[in-house]
Amino acid sequence: MRILAIETSTYSGSIAVLGDEGILGEYYFNVGPSHTEKLVPSIDWLMGELGIDRTDLTGVVVSLGPGSFTALRVGISTAKGICFSLGIPLVGVSSLKTLAMNLPFAPYNICPVIDARKGEVFTALFRSNSGELERVLEDMVISPEGLAEIIKGKTIFIGDGALLYKDFLEDNLRDDIMFSPLNMNFPRASCTALSEIGKFKEGRDNKSEWDELMNLAPHYLRKSEAEISKEGRSNERNRDN
Repeated sequence: MRILAIETSTYSGSIAVLGDEGILGEYYFNVGPSHTEKLVPSIDWLMGELGIDRTDLTGVVVSLGPGSFTALRVGISTAKGICFSLGIPLVGVSSLKTLAMNLPFAPYNICPVIDARKGEVFTALFRSNSGELERVLEDMVISPEGLAEIIKGKTIFIGDGALLYKDFLEDNLRDDIMFSPLNMNFPRASCTALSEIGKFKEGRDNKSEWDELMNLAPHYLRKSEAEISKEGRSNERNRDN
């Protein structure tokens, strides 16, 4: 088994290759204006360092978001292209689940929080079951005030959004919360793969767990600025008519 994982939901992008032996290699890069030029060469470099050819891959796992609109599209389109050319399965995973997978054995609920800007955050809630994550709340976009209202019981917060609103969360939730170590506050490609690795294990009828290549799409949770602007122009034209 050779699984390629692609994570581009935040400005800290990463790729990883996993096998039956575990994590074989992982590479991090800043996702900025040049992310379109960085991703494919980074994949080729990592696989070259590991002595693995693309034809050795048996599957790809990719982050679906929520997160950066442009970077997610690049990551997903790259994953689709690789899977289409090689005829191998593709599995998409929430970037919030990937982030929570940094704490697979946490004794309390895990709340991944990604800064969504505009005074909002992307978040969800998970709990650990012997290293496997069980979902408690679905992915959502919400204000920090709304997040504080839905958190019940001891919870570990993780992510750049948790850091951004750390003082607010501490003031409103007091003794019921903890924060992850700073080096765990971004989704990692290795965690993207580890959260779904069972879907590629030999000896299982996995096909029902794979995603349809053409139907897989980014999980934005809200409209992009371009979509909002387009709708605004359309509404103005309708009023003029």
